[in-house]
Amino acid sequence: MDYNMKKRPVSISIITMVMVLGTSSFSFGQKDSMLVNGKKIEMFTSGMGNNQHDKPVIVFENGMATRYIWWKTVIDAVSEKNSVFAYNRPRIGASEDDSLPPKMKHIVDNLRKMLLEKGLYPPYLLVGHSFGGAYIRSFASYYPDEIAGLIFVDPIDFTKKQGYGKLPYLAIGLTEHQFDSLFAEPYDDFLEKLYAEMPKYYVEEVKISREISATSFEECTRNPLPDVPVHFIQAGGYKSNPDEKPTIYDREEMFRVDNNIKMKRWIELLNPLKYGKLFYCSNSGHFIQTDDPELIISSINLALKDYQKIQKEKSGSR
Repeated sequence: MDYNMKKRPVSISIITMVMVLGTSSFSFGQKDSMLVNGKKIEMFTSGMGNNQHDKPVIVFENGMATRYIWWKTVIDAVSEKNSVFAYNRPRIGASEDDSLPPKMKHIVDNLRKMLLEKGLYPPYLLVGHSFGGAYIRSFASYYPDEIAGLIFVDPIDFTKKQGYGKLPYLAIGLTEHQFDSLFAEPYDDFLEKLYAEMPKYYVEEVKISREISATSFEECTRNPLPDVPVHFIQAGGYKSNPDEKPTIYDREEMFRVDNNIKMKRWIELLNPLKYGKLFYCSNSGHFIQTDDPELIISSINLALKDYQKIQKEKSGSR
């Protein structure tokens, strides 16, 4: 695609609210709203002076039902040298409800439209946290030629196939019968009650998460990973919840075993890549972007350097 050609304003228009954000929020940047298919989507850009041809745009995809403010420290750092785009998916923050389920292709295409409308053209270095990892993996599957790199921050495990969910339970000594009893009919009743109590923006994303899990993340992984810098950053800090009810297994042991199983699959995914890397953060909880933002910043900078190596290798082989 020629990204320099004049674009037709099909179903997107921009409402810009320029503001320099104070120290209680981002150090600098611009908060915008964009109409996507007639609904307002909240977004944030920074480092736009660094927006140059063939220089990767750093794009952040939030975790389940969370807002882009969680990336604050990381965005402030990396936008000094690169253009940055972050946003809130429909129903989250100030983004309006578009009345559509947040399926992979829908969110990916919305994001891509917004980037192009803002004049932020490929290549993209996509950084996704938790459930956002499924979205950036899907983006890379649908548009592999537009990817400069992928950074998965303690992501949902899109390498998990049907039947894999029981593996950590069996590994810590539970029987098949015990596993089945944990997720029998009462569990479905529990979910329905939870759906009734949770806000809509959370319910919709939980439903999509369960839907793609049931298909072994087929849509996310329909095409192989592009051979670009790909990083997995895994949280290793276990945080107990005193309000949780007792269960028949040790939760921390389960957490450790499950982490090891995921790590093994992620390493297998990275092995064929020239610039695949895995980082393990033993003292960080799930929100690594706030517990250890420096690690994510370092990962981004390293991925950008490796992307430049790839470009030099390509130009040298011509």
